Amino acid sequence: MKIETTILEICPGAGYAVENITHHVNEFVSKTGVQEGQLVVFFKHTTGSIIIGEHEAGIIADLECALEKLAPKDGDYFQHLRGIDFNGNAHVRAAFMPTSVIVPIHKGKLVLGTHQEIQVVDNQPEELPRYVVLQITGE
Repeated sequence: MKIETTILEICPGAGYAVENITHHVNEFVSKTGVQEGQLVVFFKHTTGSIIIGEHEAGIIADLECALEKLAPKDGDYFQHLRGIDFNGNAHVRAAFMPTSVIVPIHKGKLVLGTHQEIQVVDNQPEELPRYVVLQITGE
């Protein structure tokens, strides 16, 4: 059994940002040579998540509208009262979405549906580097 890990560094942008990382993930899977197994994709931050969905402008906008209703940017958050960070909405939004996904690997390829893509959704108000851990297990 083989286990390999890599870390992607991305910079999705400030505020609500969605970045499709499927291409990077495919490259990693191909490079490992694993034919059958599974891949864990983990977002290493508390202000965002990993989702599998269609990377399409309308869907991305709909998700942003839904998140804004759930945790508005200009809402009152207890975290803000401490005067340390002012990204309470980003933490609340991330709590409702997964920080990782598991994708099967079959015949050396990600097993994704026709329109499924692996995406990072980050709500950090500042543009900062972000890290995604990819760990594949298989043969």
